[in-house]
Amino acid sequence: MQNFVKKIFIFAFFSLFIGLMACVNNTHSKQENLKQNEPKQDGTYIVPQWGSRFYKAHKGKIEAIEHIWLRHNFNSTYDNVSRFGKEYNSKDAIKKVITEALKNAEKEDISPENGGHKTVTTDLKKTVGLSQRGKPTTKIRIHLDNKDFVKSAYPY
Repeated sequence: MQNFVKKIFIFAFFSLFIGLMACVNNTHSKQENLKQNEPKQDGTYIVPQWGSRFYKAHKGKIEAIEHIWLRHNFNSTYDNVSRFGKEYNSKDAIKKVITEALKNAEKEDISPENGGHKTVTTDLKKTVGLSQRGKPTTKIRIHLDNKDFVKSAYPY
């Protein structure tokens, strides 16, 4: 009987140990995933938010990505606006370059505005499109609200 109790104790101990180790590994993985989305040391990494915030333009309310696409895609019919390059031929491609720009932004690229809004102007060091004057540009300007929802973005 004493041997049986001893075996149960050892089994329970190892089960508990294995469970704890799995929990520690899971916590470590979650921490690693969080680190990927943490701000840079200087606190500048902004994670762009997309969704139900609407932009008042184009004869009604539309989502920001719709505004960006209508006004700043390469084939936009608007005059006197900057345009993303031909390679940014979808809304997802534009979202991706906006995210890249925010990840690469330095603290001095961010201009705080009233109510917690901010404007980020950064140089991606690769051509992103044409400026308002029709010249190739490597800069992008992004307008964000106080919750980091993208309001607008365009080559600058």
